[in-house]
Amino acid sequence: MNEAQKILDESVSRLFADTINRDFLTRIEATAWDEPCWSRYREQGLCEVLVSDAHGGMGGNWCDCFIIARACGRYAVPLPIPEQMLAAYLQQHAGLVPLDGVAGILPQVVPSAGLAGDRGSFTAARVPWGRRADFFVGISDAGEIILLDRTNTTLAPDANLAREPRDTITFNATPLLAQSRLALPVDCIRWLGALLRSAQIAGAAAACLELSVRYTSEREQFGRALSQFQAIQQHLAELAGAMASVDTIAMAACMTLDLRGINEPGRDAKFEIAAAKCRASEAVEPITRISHQVHGAIGFTYEYDLQFLTRRLWSWRAEFGANGEWGEYLGQIAMREGGDHLWRYLTA
Repeated sequence: MNEAQKILDESVSRLFADTINRDFLTRIEATAWDEPCWSRYREQGLCEVLVSDAHGGMGGNWCDCFIIARACGRYAVPLPIPEQMLAAYLQQHAGLVPLDGVAGILPQVVPSAGLAGDRGSFTAARVPWGRRADFFVGISDAGEIILLDRTNTTLAPDANLAREPRDTITFNATPLLAQSRLALPVDCIRWLGALLRSAQIAGAAAACLELSVRYTSEREQFGRALSQFQAIQQHLAELAGAMASVDTIAMAACMTLDLRGINEPGRDAKFEIAAAKCRASEAVEPITRISHQVHGAIGFTYEYDLQFLTRRLWSWRAEFGANGEWGEYLGQIAMREGGDHLWRYLTA
């Protein structure tokens, strides 16, 4: 990280540390929203990190986005900051001025058959914070970004394991607020969403390691700290290795995205994004297993912070594609390039 990114990391971490604690997380699981906290984060410009200065944003890049998304994972932020960053990025990329309000990201590609004139009629499942959205952002199979109003919609509430809203939204001749050509793949939300989830997993993994190290250093058994036992040291080493691998590969994917994008005719950042989500999703199992093993029974209790992290890890693991899907993509590239060309492809 450069100096500006270090300052961003420190500022975001301090902001989340000051506003998020166990009581806050417990309360928001019942309400699924906290307007004062959300307004404070918006005032700090966290959701507009990828928006240009001309439109009131930070004019940042995906490496800056990684810092914020990682901090969201580390502090188990129960608000749609990563989704807002993605929605604002897509709108600007399509030449639109990002709309005010909470954006609901539609994870699946919108069928053109569901769009007629200035209206949309279709169903979108697992929409993050759909019940709180002021408008919705999706990509049609014709390669256009569409912004839909909140009116003429019906909602079937649902949630992930972390009790974060993942609602099903049915659009019934819902008015389109905007429609514009987008020079990105039609499944770009899936790719960029997978990258954001990888960064969040990296942050939550770092917090699991921090909690585990602190607990085993303070907890004593047979007259000495748990961290002095060789078996515990081995567990912590494995946990640190898994966390570091996810952290490194997710950051590398963001750097490659800044350099190459995801719509280049030749080698772009898709391989790195797929590798990041594949590794992040795969690492969730050992990260959560080891964290709970070293904590014992207390790690499963609702009164202890660990479960806020591990429930999110298991939720994010499957969102925007699990490790099997992304592993299959990587395998297809390996088969296509063959043994003689794969290394050259990786290091291009």
